[in-house]
Amino acid sequence: MEEKDLFVEMIDESIEIDVSKLPRIVREEIKDLEKFHKDRDWLSYDLKFDELEAVAKSCILCGDITETTYKKLLAKYGGLYD
Repeated sequence: MEEKDLFVEMIDESIEIDVSKLPRIVREEIKDLEKFHKDRDWLSYDLKFDELEAVAKSCILCGDITETTYKKLLAKYGGLYD
């Protein structure tokens, strides 16, 4: 089996988020996640996703993003979110 057959899509491109309206720190986390995804560096991706989740929670508490945006971030970059 070729390596490309093992490629996993961790980012759900069907979920639209206007990244330009997100706080800088969230944009930086997303940039890193997308790089790790492209490089297929799943360990770094998983660790960075945990950071994104923590940063986004902090942004909710500060009023920088809404809970809806938070849920969309988790769904887009981390899989299912209910």
